[in-house]
Amino acid sequence: MLDYLHIRGLALLDDVALEFEPGMNVLTGETGAGKSIIVDALALLRGARGRGELVREGDEAARVEAQFTVREGVHARLGGFFDTHDLDLENGQLVVERKLKRSGRGRAAVQSNLTTLSVLSELGGELLEICSQHEHHSLTHVGHHLELLDAHAELDGPEGPLERYAAEYRGWRALVQRVEDIRDHEAERLQRADYLRFQIEELERVAPEPGEHEALRERLTLLRDAHELGRFSAEAHQLLYERDDAIASRLAVLLDRARRLGEGKKLAALDEMAEQLESAQIAAEEAASAAARMSDAIECGPGELEQVQDRVHELERLRRKHGCDIDELLERVAAMGEELESLEGAEEQLGELEAEALSRHRRCLALADELHERRAAAAGSLARAVEAELTALHIPNARLAVAIQPFDARSESDADEAPKLGPRGRDRAELRFSANPGEPLAPLTKVASGGELSRVLLAVKSVLSTEQRVSTYVFDEVDAGVGGAVAEAIGSRLRKAASHHQVLCITHLPQIAAFADAHFRVQKQVVDGRTVTRVVALDEDARVEELARMLGGKRVTASAREHARALIDEARRWRSAGKSAKKKTGKATKAVKKKATKVAKKPSAKKSTATKPAKKPTAKKPAKKPTAKKPAKSRSKRRSA
Repeated sequence: MLDYLHIRGLALLDDVALEFEPGMNVLTGETGAGKSIIVDALALLRGARGRGELVREGDEAARVEAQFTVREGVHARLGGFFDTHDLDLENGQLVVERKLKRSGRGRAAVQSNLTTLSVLSELGGELLEICSQHEHHSLTHVGHHLELLDAHAELDGPEGPLERYAAEYRGWRALVQRVEDIRDHEAERLQRADYLRFQIEELERVAPEPGEHEALRERLTLLRDAHELGRFSAEAHQLLYERDDAIASRLAVLLDRARRLGEGKKLAALDEMAEQLESAQIAAEEAASAAARMSDAIECGPGELEQVQDRVHELERLRRKHGCDIDELLERVAAMGEELESLEGAEEQLGELEAEALSRHRRCLALADELHERRAAAAGSLARAVEAELTALHIPNARLAVAIQPFDARSESDADEAPKLGPRGRDRAELRFSANPGEPLAPLTKVASGGELSRVLLAVKSVLSTEQRVSTYVFDEVDAGVGGAVAEAIGSRLRKAASHHQVLCITHLPQIAAFADAHFRVQKQVVDGRTVTRVVALDEDARVEELARMLGGKRVTASAREHARALIDEARRWRSAGKSAKKKTGKATKAVKKKATKVAKKPSAKKSTATKPAKKPTAKKPAKKPTAKKPAKSRSKRRSA
């Protein structure tokens, strides 16, 4: 459940801190006071995209922080989530933070560890569900009806049948796409293979070798200047080594005299000269050897010059054609060979992909059949449960049916073909509705009025609230367009939902606010010339005054106060009666649940303590923000969500 909420710098909420109770928490106030901004703050914690215009003028960023107590069932599921994302869940306490900058960007954190919006959205889906005043319009989208049926049939949980199908479906679609890509680009593939084959054959015919191009260019230079270079190398070899007075010979004589003069003497200058003479002699001999090697290299057979020239020209042509040197071209040849092998094996690969896609498709069909059977079994129970809720919401003659149809309309000619598959299986669902006796069922999107859509939505949420894992439900003015006895009925249904989950409800109707376990008034004030929103937790007397204001407007009369007290007393009697009835039927309920678990596992609902007046919380500014290690102060009457 949501224990604590701290909002700073978000629109009119400059600094607001709230401590919520288990059960039903109600927020009331004048239109425009800032109630829905609190819902916006909760949506940010649920991973919603932030809008920079929400940041309060004069502030650099808005900050929203919340602390949750995670109940046992959710704790067990979130254990794997926290292990996956390397987070710690300490003592069932969870702290979530969101910072929103004016640019629209910001950061999110869980247990003081930075995280992504996708992770925050996944986590928020386990903690909060927000039902806004405009959400009943989602019922006009037929695609949403299948999601409601799947939730009732418990198909959409982690590692559930719908998730298994979705994984198989994504794999199948990926294979189909690869097959289509290969087929669509068949002409291009063949053309590319021909091109690569030609290039490789040409290169294999020329057969260049690493370093060959540079070596041949050097050889060509030698051959072109062979006469002059030959005469030079011969003269150099004679002067350095062959003649009697060759340089190497003279250096040898000088070296011998220097060594004899230095015998028995320690003359550094003479020793140094001897070392240098020895080095010079060695250098002269090496130069003579180089001259001899050059003479040998210049020698060539008949036609060698022309052969080298032709080879160099061939390699130069390849280099210009491919725009790279020969060594790099050799690397390209290897890559082209691998690509050609892949293209030539595409036919075989296509066959393998088609076989794998067919196998995946069969598995998808089997899983889709399982989903269809589960949906067909759940459609009737969902319709009956919603009809019962609609009766309590003053549509006594309401009839509802869930029509399950093929995902894709098919003609008689293809009736024998395999059913078409979509992301959620082979089905689409449509809610059909009739509010009046004798009227046929028709698509809900066409026959329900705005007020009826609101009540259908609330009825569906009431049914699902006993089945879904979410700890906290937020209802933002879902009572729009109703009043009187219908409003009282809506209040009782919300209070019923609060016996299983924590409920936060924003309302303008006193008949609904009377059912609150904790009541907060949202009001605007002008402080130092700036408009700010304040949230005040109401005690018993203040509740009476607030309900009287909601009944009678600005001028609160004694009769309005009396009416307000009557509404509160009536709500308490309803809770007491509900608790008494729950005790009487406790054994029967347990027997029914025990039987139901054999078909599908359902979460257990804790016994409501709403008949005991809850200790009223106070809205105050915290001395410091909550951390996971130091949770917000717990209260004796607070229970986990």
